[in-house]
Formats: sequence, C-alpha cells, structure tokens
Amino acid sequence: MKLRYIVIGVLFVLVVLVLYTLYKAGSFKNIVSQHDAVEVSFYTNMPGPEDLDMSYNSNVLFISSTDRRTGNTGGIYGLKINESDAAPEIIPITYKGSFHPHGISVYESDTNTFLHVVNHNEYGDYIEFFQYINDTLFHMRSIKSSMMCCPNDVLAVAPDRCYVTNDHGRKTGFMRTLEDYLSLPLSGIVYYNGDEFIPAYDGMSYANGINRSSDGKYIYASETTGRKFLTLEQKPGGSLSEVHSINLKSGLDNIDVDIDGHIWIGSHPKMLDFVGHAKDSTQISPSQVFKLSPGTSTHTDYVIKEVFLDDGALISGSSVAVHHNEIVYVGVVFDHKVMKLELR
Repeated sequence: MKLRYIVIGVLFVLVVLVLYTLYKAGSFKNIVSQHDAVEVSFYTNMPGPEDLDMSYNSNVLFISSTDRRTGNTGGIYGLKINESDAAPEIIPITYKGSFHPHGISVYESDTNTFLHVVNHNEYGDYIEFFQYINDTLFHMRSIKSSMMCCPNDVLAVAPDRCYVTNDHGRKTGFMRTLEDYLSLPLSGIVYYNGDEFIPAYDGMSYANGINRSSDGKYIYASETTGRKFLTLEQKPGGSLSEVHSINLKSGLDNIDVDIDGHIWIGSHPKMLDFVGHAKDSTQISPSQVFKLSPGTSTHTDYVIKEVFLDDGALISGSSVAVHHNEIVYVGVVFDHKVMKLELR
C-alpha cells in the first residue's frame, strides 16, 4: 500500500513539474499578431543575423551572421543607416581563423569604433576584439578562458575590457538539459579586466543578453528560461550586484539601448516552439519585441511596452531589436532575414 502511495505521489509531482515547465515556456499563450509599424520590410541576404549593434560614429548597423543550421563560417555585415537604399554588406576582416560570430558589442571612444564578438569555432569559444577603420574590421586580439563555459553575448566597456554572459553552467550532458527545462540558476556573467576573467554575477537561469544604461551607471542583463530583465550595479573590480528585476513572462534574448536610453529586447514568447524551430526550419516560432523606459534615476521603475508580437508567420525566432530614428531593426537566430519596422 505504501508503495502505491509513493508511486502516485511521484507521478503527481512529475505532472505538476511538466505543467509548470510548459507554463513557463509559454506553451499555453495565445499569440495574436500586432505591431505599431506603418511599414514592414526585410533584408534577406545574410543567414542567422542573431545580434545587431549600432555604431553612431560610423552610422553603421553591425550584424552578426552565422548559418547555424549548416555550420558554415559566418561574418559581420554592415548596414549604412544614413543611406536610404543601402543593403547589408559583408565587412572585410583581418582575422584569419575560423569565424562563427554570435553576440556582438560596439564600444566607441571619441572617433574610434571597436567591436567585440563572441566567436564559436572548432578550437573553442573566444572573444575577438576588433577596431573598425575605413569600412574594415581590424583584428586586435583573441581571448579565451575556462571561465567562458558557454559564452552567448558580450558587452564591451573599453577597447580591451568586457562582460560576457555564460548561458549555461554546463557545456554538455544531462545537467545542461536539466538547466533548460527546470530553469536551474546555474549560469551567469564573467568580467574580463584586460588581464584575466573574474566572476561578476551568478545564479541566472540561461543568462543571455547584456548591455549598459546610456549613463553608464548600470548593466542590464536578461534571463531566457528565467524570463527576467535584470538591472545590475557595477562594483569596484567589475563585480555586479542586483538593483532590480522584472519578470516579463517571455524568453528574453538580446538587449539594445538606444540613443535616448530606452531599452529594446528581442524575445521568444513560446520557448518550446523556438526549440522546434531550431531543429526544423519549416516550424515557425513566435517573435516579440519589448521597449522598456527607465522611470527613475535609480532604474527601479520601468514603463514597459510590447512593440511587436507575431505568431511566427512574418518572422520567426526574434533575438534582438535595435531602434534608431523611428526604425526598429529585428534580427533572428536562424532565418535569412532582418526585419525593418518603420514606426508610427
């Protein structure tokens, strides 16, 4: 009799756990497509434009592109945003190794433009430091560390310093799978101080996007399976402490901060649909874009607006949104498209 009750209890716990996982993944959401754009168009000449970042010095939108379905070598594209009829073009680079860019980050000082890039190649995971001069990315150095278990995004805070998100605590194996489906808080952020990596912030559930407030005082970070947007404060030495968190009830991806300090986030409202899309290009995955506006100087209050929501028929797997001059550029993880939304 005791065994029967134990079995029933275990089955009940498993059912509750499955239902909770489905709920957190957004499986029960009803997606009704909507957006505030007066015109929607696409750039379709590059695979997997997973991350975007703007250079205001050069008036160029950098686009990180990799065909993640085939594993072919990727590249960085540039879109000259001050030319109305321009299309993204591959940017020449002086780096000679295998190049599979993921997260990217622009750092600008006076008239100098630097680009940090997460690079996954057959030899491991690296951060590549570039300087952008005369339409070319000149490679400065590569950095690698065992502390970068699973680098996803990078935030450049100087030409030779950066924060990096590790989206998992385990690189492979069953524990990595449990991290995803149980939202285990085993990932986090590390800081490169110019000489070495140090732990900056731990206890995140799929740490993903990272960026900095326009005044430079706060670091923003997102959790995908944790569905949180975090406001963090920088401490001496590079460590971070939490100031505020918001649960946006969506699988948050990359973060961009526009010239006015507004925060733009690409997101996956149905995470299991995105998993299916990753495995099969014919399966669509809903896309979502949030705009957050800091309401106080302490960044503990935000005005939140859903700018874009699509069931996946228009664009699948949105991972980043960059806003400039009433235009929002939306990148995706797998498909060959960047969406251009011209707002009202």
